[in-house]
Amino acid sequence: MTANIIERSLLSESLEVRESPEGRRVCGIAAPFNRRFDTGDYVEEFARGAFAKSIADRGDKIPLLEGHRQDAMPLGRAIHLEERTDGLYAEFLISRTSRGEEALALARDSVMHSFSVGFVPVRDTRHKTPDGRPLVIRDEVKLHHVGLISEVPAYDDAKVLAVREYDPDDEQAAPRLAVWRARLLTL
Repeated sequence: MTANIIERSLLSESLEVRESPEGRRVCGIAAPFNRRFDTGDYVEEFARGAFAKSIADRGDKIPLLEGHRQDAMPLGRAIHLEERTDGLYAEFLISRTSRGEEALALARDSVMHSFSVGFVPVRDTRHKTPDGRPLVIRDEVKLHHVGLISEVPAYDDAKVLAVREYDPDDEQAAPRLAVWRARLLTL
C-alpha cells in the first residue's frame, strides 16, 4: 500500500510551536492550494477540496512523522485539519516522548521548519502548462501522513506557523490545576 504514496515537501517560513491546555502543538499550512510544483516529469498543484474526504474520514488519525520515516514511531497526530483559502491548515499534538521533545526543540529553533505531505492520488484533472508540459491538478487525494522536515520543500507555501507547549504539572502555568491537585491529595 505504501508503494503508491507520493511525498511533497512544502516550505514554511512561519512554523509555530504552541502551548495550550490541550498540549504541545505544531501548526501550519501542510499543503498550499493553487501553487504549482515542478516534479520533473510534470507540474502539479493541489485544488481546494483535495483533502476534504481525508479530513472527514480520518482527520484525527493522520500521523505526523519525522520526514517521511514510516519505519519509526510517529511524533504525534493531527488534532485539527481544515481547508482554508491558502491551503490545508494542520495542527498536530506532539506526543510526550523523547522523539517528541526533540522534534519540539528543533521546531522552536527553526531547524524543522516545513511540512511534507504523503498522499495517494484519487482524482486528478490533466491539462497542459503554457509551455506544453503536463499539468496535474490534484482534485482529491487520500492524505496518508504529514512529515515535519528540515530540508528545502517542494512548495514554498507549506508553513509551520506555531509550536505550542503546555505543562499541566507546572504550578506557574496552571495554578488552578495545582490547587485542585493539592486538594485531591488531601482526601
